[in-house]
Amino acid sequence: MFAATFVQAARDYEPSDAIRYLQASALNLPFASESFDFVTAFMSLMDVAGPETVLPEVARVLKPGGFLQFSILHPCFSPLHRRLVRDESGRPVAIEVARYFDRVNGEIERWIFNAAPPEAKAGLDPFQTPRFHRTLADWLNALTDSGLSVERCVEPTADEETAARVRGLDDTRIAPNFILFRCRRLPTSKMPSPRS
Repeated sequence: MFAATFVQAARDYEPSDAIRYLQASALNLPFASESFDFVTAFMSLMDVAGPETVLPEVARVLKPGGFLQFSILHPCFSPLHRRLVRDESGRPVAIEVARYFDRVNGEIERWIFNAAPPEAKAGLDPFQTPRFHRTLADWLNALTDSGLSVERCVEPTADEETAARVRGLDDTRIAPNFILFRCRRLPTSKMPSPRS
């Protein structure tokens, strides 16, 4: 199990009595309500069975006024079908996307890092990961329904010099691969009532 491996690597890298490492489900966090000033999730929430299931749990463990900061694959530009279109010189000119409105619940995606050198990819089996695609509106509505208010949103892009130097980043000059959100939990009096 990857999570157990990563937790052990973290313990080995930075052993500390002040840090508590846990492995748990994001859908049932083992913490009391209103326990944290902030929660962060880096490129993980899109791999959980839908934002409408995980965001209420995140909001539950945040203190009123606390914030959630997270990044995900950009739902507009990373649906189940995405293809980079390059011109005859190899320069990216467009991104082809399809299946944006398909609500996907665990469809297995097989992939390998395109930017990895051929010798690093040789003989490797593709990663197999379940996808839980939702639209941008689904994400925004799930945040709002969970009692979270979006404060900031960032769509990263490489600057022209970096994009020219690093081929794997040149497509970010056309459209972002990722989106980052910073959201604030509304005061308790404004929290939506739990769904039955």
